[in-house]
Amino acid sequence: MKVGDRAPDFEAPDQHGTTVALRDLLETGPVVVYFYAKAMTRG
Repeated sequence: MKVGDRAPDFEAPDQHGTTVALRDLLETGPVVVYFYAKAMTRG
């Protein structure tokens, strides 16, 4: 993906372990998706 590309719809667990879908989050406004390396791994 490139900056400005639309992300495909996906589902992932939130910080509480509840599955959330991108399509549902977009209903309430813009979404920022941030990825980071798992602790104690090479990032």
